[in-house]
Amino acid sequence: MWFHNPDGVNTKISYGVKVIRPASSGPVSVYGSSYPDKAEYPAGLGASTQAPLSMYSIPAGQAYVATTEPAATDDYFPSSGAVVIGGKKMYTVQFNHRVALVYAGDVTATDAVRHWEN
Repeated sequence: MWFHNPDGVNTKISYGVKVIRPASSGPVSVYGSSYPDKAEYPAGLGASTQAPLSMYSIPAGQAYVATTEPAATDDYFPSSGAVVIGGKKMYTVQFNHRVALVYAGDVTATDAVRHWEN
């Protein structure tokens, strides 16, 4: 652990939490938004751009917490009320004291367990 936690006194059990780890040996890109792929937008609606945050990634061997199931990528157009729902899903994770997103297909998600029990 990265903080002093003798016998779990500085933490509490949390239920419904997923631990997110890179699915491969390489780093996983981190995003600040969750837009559908360009090809998923219908004609007449301009696609919002999605790019990974250039200074951040989740290296192999690190794990982060997601407190909800992955959600579909989406985009909203207030001028027309149109909503575009993408085919991919993303987890929201706490990353460096910020909220960030990772593609569900890039990570392995497992239920959190208490590791400090003897």
